[in-house]
Amino acid sequence: MKYFKSFVVAIALIFGAFSAAFSQSKDIRYDEGDPKVFYDVITHAKGVSDLPINELVTEIAKYFLGTPYVAGTLEYEPEMLTINMRETDCILFVEMCTALAITAKMEHPSFDDYCNQIRNFRYRDGKVNGYTSRIHYTSEWIIQNNRRGYMTELSSAIGVPLDQKFSYMSTHPDSYKQLKNNPNGVAEIAVVERSLENSGPYFYIPQEDIEANASKIKNGDIVCFRSNVAGLDISHVALAYWDNGELKFIHASYKEKKVVVDRQTIADYAKNGIRLIRLN
Repeated sequence: MKYFKSFVVAIALIFGAFSAAFSQSKDIRYDEGDPKVFYDVITHAKGVSDLPINELVTEIAKYFLGTPYVAGTLEYEPEMLTINMRETDCILFVEMCTALAITAKMEHPSFDDYCNQIRNFRYRDGKVNGYTSRIHYTSEWIIQNNRRGYMTELSSAIGVPLDQKFSYMSTHPDSYKQLKNNPNGVAEIAVVERSLENSGPYFYIPQEDIEANASKIKNGDIVCFRSNVAGLDISHVALAYWDNGELKFIHASYKEKKVVVDRQTIADYAKNGIRLIRLN
């Protein structure tokens, strides 16, 4: 208890250093409210930081229930690490909760530690070098974080083979302002797509098999809902959540415009099947 009180005092002092207006340092863009949200979450999480990582990420996800859904919060120029803990979309919500859980298990977690974790998740090899250095396909996000030991994909153990193609971004450049009228950027994305196609094999769990495998899914597992769009791998990302015996999910919902525990089960929602990832 003495340590916890000291910790709260310490983070209050640290937060004072961040109480300036909007900050855009050399390589990080964030609002003055973001460090406050971070330290509020860390204070909450410290009481449960001894939980297994999947349960800790679930507790953190529940903390963000009601957070507004806002798309496009990273689409600023020039490209730099952008932190927004006050608004979120589906992948950024999962990324944020996962990074917070990892950071909360550190002995002396700081906002800088959190930013570094987000950078390592979001950018290829953790290095920011323009728009195309950001990881845009969820499959690459999974591969990189599996390689670094943060998570493991379970789809191959309980799923079936998937012939996954990657082409959507390079064939629809007008859908991305940073790629529109940018042939060099499109060419760089096409190289990434070819690399991903050569990084298989890929697997998924069909909708009809989810219920039979539900007992193998834990709170906090990352659920990637497959896209039915040609050349696009994943259309939505969420965290698995057992709710009164039903396997549901916590996510940033476009329909509800906020973070919610969805009314549907994963099996009902996943028309095109899922890929399943577990934090290590």
